[in-house]
Parts: sequence; structure tokens; C-alpha cells
Amino acid sequence: MPTDRRGVRGLLLAVFVPVVIVVGVLATAVLGQSGSNAGRRTPLPRPATGVAPPAAVQAPTAPAAAPAPVPAPAPAPQAASEPAPDPAPDPEPASEPAPAVEPDPAEEPDPAVKPEPGAEPESETGARYVPEGTERVDVGDGPRGAVVFRRAGSSGAPGPVVIFLHGWVAIDPARYGPWIGHLARQGVTVIFPTYQSKPAYDTTTPLANVLAGVRAALGEFLLAPGRLVIAGHSAGGALAADYAAVAADHGLPAPAAVFSVYPGRKLRHLKVPIPTVDLMQIAPGTRVLAFAGERDTAVGSGTAQRLVQAAARADATLRIIRDDAVDQHSAPRRYDGAAQRTFWAPLDAMIAAAQRSDRGARAP
Repeated sequence: MPTDRRGVRGLLLAVFVPVVIVVGVLATAVLGQSGSNAGRRTPLPRPATGVAPPAAVQAPTAPAAAPAPVPAPAPAPQAASEPAPDPAPDPEPASEPAPAVEPDPAEEPDPAVKPEPGAEPESETGARYVPEGTERVDVGDGPRGAVVFRRAGSSGAPGPVVIFLHGWVAIDPARYGPWIGHLARQGVTVIFPTYQSKPAYDTTTPLANVLAGVRAALGEFLLAPGRLVIAGHSAGGALAADYAAVAADHGLPAPAAVFSVYPGRKLRHLKVPIPTVDLMQIAPGTRVLAFAGERDTAVGSGTAQRLVQAAARADATLRIIRDDAVDQHSAPRRYDGAAQRTFWAPLDAMIAAAQRSDRGARAP
């Protein structure tokens, strides 16, 4: 009997234990899966505005992928009155440095050169420039024309005449207005040939244009023999000597004196210089006075030196100006005391000498 009980107990254990194990495994699997889900909260949907839910209700997420690049914000629109900035220029290819280009002295602003009261420069208002106490007559056409200035109310009787040749492209008489007015009020008739038009790159026609302008101007008044003086600054200084050399060949009066101030035939931005003429043709006895500025970086002193050397038959003199107030290229367009002593006074003396010579030649 006891043996039978032990056999039955062993049989039950053999059957029950595996069943319990199997049931336990199944229960663990089922209950474990449901238990893990029970401990989690379902994530709340994100608001439509894109604001993240509070940290307390955010669910842990897997590592996010690298964010896409964010485009740069567009620049704020400029005001309508402010122009858009110019794009940066492309870099120039590497090359040898170009030589420095000196500015055209005729275009350099000069605060000391101002129109006289009641006169308005052409370059600013379009009005014809007339120095105070003078009258103006325009003759010829364009670069082959000229402007004649003389004392207001003058009778037109023969008197001293000055041909005044401007610097390169300084075709507005206002550039030399105070000096021209000074001459005209003393009874001098001033012929101001235009000889150029802007932009002026032609260096071959200025002398021919000067001759044409003078010819047109001489039809307006009587010229006493031997009382003509020609003066010029910069390119006009070189052309003044050229006129003296060729005037007789063109049927025009030769000057008694030549006043050449800081003469030059070429600026650095011009490829071709003003052609030279044979200055040996300047008549013997003609007074030639050439000035060179010690600090004249626009044309230097070479042209003045060559001019005096070439005018071998004339009474030619070179004077180097070393006064710091007036030894730069634009100084002849000034009208302060230093400019008047350096430039105006010598020209006045040449005019007076020409008058004395004329009276001596006509004396019985």
C-alpha cells in the first residue's frame, strides 16, 4: 500500500511539475509584456503651432538624425531712397604696376581761383564769364574761335594786345579770370583762343586752332605794330613759343615778347605730345621769358629748358621759381599776392616794354 502511494505521488509530480513550469513560462511572457506597457504613458500629439509638449509628458525618443542645413536669412530690404551697393569688382589680373598718372592741372580744383564779383564761370552756370569792368566779344567757332576781353566802354583805338593761351582743357576763361580782368582794366585787349574742346586728346591741332582763333579775333579791333605780347600757361606756354615761331609764315603779327609759364607738351595720361616747331624761327630781338616751377610735378622743367635753348636767336631767359607758395603747376591760376608778384608783374613789365619799344620805333 505505501508503495502504491509513493508511485502515485511520483507520477503526479512527474506530470504536475512540467505543467507548472510551462504555465509559469507562458504566464511570465504574457504578464511581462502587458506589465511593461502598463507602466508607459501614450505620448500626447504635438500641438499644431510647433510648440513642444511640457517636459513632464515628453516621451523619450531615439537619437535624432543630423538636422538639415538652415538657409541664411534674406537681407532686409533697403529703403527706396538708398541705392543698392555696387557689386565688388572682379580682381584685376596681376601685372606690372602702371606708372603714376599726374592729374590734368587744368582740371585740378584750386580753392584760391574764384570769379570776381559779378562774374560767373561758364563751367558752373553756363553764363558767359565777364570780369568786372570789362566787356566780352566771342569770335569764331568752337576750338577755332576765341574770346576778346577789353576795358568796358573802350573806343577800340589801337593799344597793347595780349594773346593769352590757357592750360590743357582749361577752355573756360574763368580759370584765369582775375588775371584777365587785371589786364583788360589797364587798357590791354586780351585775346583768349579756345583752341580745344572737351575731351581733349588731340595734340596735333592746338597750334592750328590757336592761329585760327587769333585771326578771327584780329578782325574785331586795330592792332598797333610791335605791341603784341603772347603769354601762356602749361600747354599754352609751349604753344606761345610755337606761335612766335610760325606767325609770320601764316600772315599773322609776330609778338614782341613771349611769356611762357610752366610750359609742357605732354601730360602722363597723353600718349602723344604736342608737336614741336623750329623755335629758331623766333625773330631776333624777341624777348622770351620762360618759368619753371621747382615743385612742378605735372610737367617738370624740361620743356622750359628746351624752349630757351631752342630759341637761340631770341633774347631768351629761363627762370626757376622756388617760392613754395607759387612753384606748383596750378599756381598761375591763383590771384593772391604771391601769384601777382610772380606772374602778373613780369607780364605787365613785358607789355610796358613793348609799348616803349613801339614808341621808340615810331619816333622821327
